[in-house]
Amino acid sequence: MQVPFEPRVHFLDVYTKPGVPIHITPFSDLHLDDSLCDLKSIRRVADARRDLPNHYAFSLGDTLNLVVPPDLKRWRPSVQTDGIAGRDDWLNATVEYGIEQLEKLNLKWALFIPGNHEDEFCKRYGFDSTSVLAKHFKAARGGYSGALDVRIHLDYGKAEGNNKPFVPCRIIWHHGAWGGRLSKGYIGAKDFAFQHDGWHFFLYGHNHHSRHDPEIRRRIVNDRIEEYECHIVNCSAAVHNYGENALETHYAERHGYTPQRRKPPLLRITTRLYQGKREMETSVEY
Repeated sequence: MQVPFEPRVHFLDVYTKPGVPIHITPFSDLHLDDSLCDLKSIRRVADARRDLPNHYAFSLGDTLNLVVPPDLKRWRPSVQTDGIAGRDDWLNATVEYGIEQLEKLNLKWALFIPGNHEDEFCKRYGFDSTSVLAKHFKAARGGYSGALDVRIHLDYGKAEGNNKPFVPCRIIWHHGAWGGRLSKGYIGAKDFAFQHDGWHFFLYGHNHHSRHDPEIRRRIVNDRIEEYECHIVNCSAAVHNYGENALETHYAERHGYTPQRRKPPLLRITTRLYQGKREMETSVEY
């Protein structure tokens, strides 16, 4: 399969009313075809959030594990889940299994990006599973890092019309793994995020421990300096570090990482009208 051009910037138009929030669940490191994937926790999150107003799901890389028999470095008989292990058509079986599990979540997907697993698989075997998932779920296909501008169109009612300018909220991301530069995890993520301007959420994953770090940024608006809140967010993972009786260990445990929380964050964006002006509030919760 030919590797496609990766758009780095995408747009998501959302139509809502003042005070009605937009909700986004960014999943990272689902590793759906890993035998240690915690599908129960993923389904609990989907059940709790799918009916929230204006809810969208992102997948920030490593949606599929893609550790297959030719991978001499990482493959072992226990790494693939039941129904895939031992199949001759392991590639089709893996992708079909991932689509099946995502369809069961019954979520509205807005974005798929590749993680290091998809990136490595694409380099070795020339198959781009990220584009397959994005096309199937009618979502954007982003790059390993990039940006998505959520353009919030407010419905003011018939009296004022509905042609007001949209309210922008910028989400940027990088799947993760900054190892050799500063530090893995938050320190490297913050350094990468602050290369960009005008963002409200920076998302990263790569099996680092879930965490939320609110920050204050400054911007120049006409003749004044204005402060606004933004968020650096690790999106957790969905893989057990230990199998039953700890007979299996995930690579995160072998690298000494602490157990994962396995619950992705919930981003909330609320735009209100206050004294004739539009004000946007952003928050993160788990």
